[in-house]
Amino acid sequence: MTRDNHIKCSTLHSPYVYFNADCNIRPDSTKIPHFLELVDTVIEMKAHRETKNLMIEPKYGDKGTIEPDIFAIWYQPIFVEVQRNLYTKDTMQKKIDLYEEYFATDDWKDEPWQKSDKKVFPSILIITSTRYAVKSTNLKIYQSPSISDFIESISGESKLQIKPHPVKNVIQTNGGSLKLKK
Repeated sequence: MTRDNHIKCSTLHSPYVYFNADCNIRPDSTKIPHFLELVDTVIEMKAHRETKNLMIEPKYGDKGTIEPDIFAIWYQPIFVEVQRNLYTKDTMQKKIDLYEEYFATDDWKDEPWQKSDKKVFPSILIITSTRYAVKSTNLKIYQSPSISDFIESISGESKLQIKPHPVKNVIQTNGGSLKLKK
């Protein structure tokens, strides 16, 4: 398929990463490990419970507004931030401050997934191996090294007998958007 230009292959990753031929993501993009981590996170989320309204890197306005890695209805509405790199406390607090600003706009109340009788602002889950001392007056913020660890921390036990080891590189790209292969 690569020989006939149906797909592109990046051999810079192991296992290899494959793309649609018309994909606009460069095979050597530094975003690929981040995208793969997002896919692993979604796979782990779905191993615990099916998601609804799943969106990868949804846009909520111009640059400088919130840019969650994942939004889903998963137990409850939730924004997921997957942090692969170590950031300063100030950098993480600025990110939380953007969520506070979005909360103050009330724009979130008009999202199509909202129930008409009860408007709910999504919780924020930061997947990170580092604990950040972030503060918020209006938002529910959780931090955990993984989805399974998060489930264990709020329920006391994991719903899974074995923590999943998601299969890497199960993404399809279509003009830069990501989708899980079924």
